[in-house]
Amino acid sequence: MNNKEIFEKAYKYMDVTLTESNCGLLCNYHCCRAVDENGCALGIYFLPFEYNEIQKNEKLIDENSIEIHTRKVYDLPVGINKMFFGNCKDNTNCIRSLRPIQCRTFPFAPHIENGKLYLIIEKEQEHDCPLIEKKELWNPDFEKSILKGWKELLRIKEIRILIEYDSFVRSNENNILYKYAQSEELKGIYYK
Repeated sequence: MNNKEIFEKAYKYMDVTLTESNCGLLCNYHCCRAVDENGCALGIYFLPFEYNEIQKNEKLIDENSIEIHTRKVYDLPVGINKMFFGNCKDNTNCIRSLRPIQCRTFPFAPHIENGKLYLIIEKEQEHDCPLIEKKELWNPDFEKSILKGWKELLRIKEIRILIEYDSFVRSNENNILYKYAQSEELKGIYYK
């Protein structure tokens, strides 16, 4: 299976929303904003290969906003030479079927600890999701579907490197607010 096929499979697993409706309507698309309340630019990072394999030339991302962040300037793990960063064209009319992984899984982040994959919520977030404290509103299939998608994505070596690095940093900084769903051990997941 090539990277594009892995992403397509993960996108299908992750084509589920945290709540029954578009959660952006609850907070006026707080996590989709291009700028914060101080006017500073916000955006999203694409996973390794995600921009070129899936998002490039689609109608969701503002191609003029794309920045390439390299290891020379940004804190990226060994094995990750560059990351794509950008903004959506219109944050209030999202083409939900095209949402990048970061948007599909927010407010959760993948976290690998002791050979297991978890979904966690960080203490320090760029966007404060009003649903973090309202678990009773969550779609019960969300966690399970997101875990399946992440397990698929971890087949790509560079994604696994990035998630392991982020998990290490997060643990060292004690930046885990909640730890949720857990997968079985990841021994069976091999790089492509």
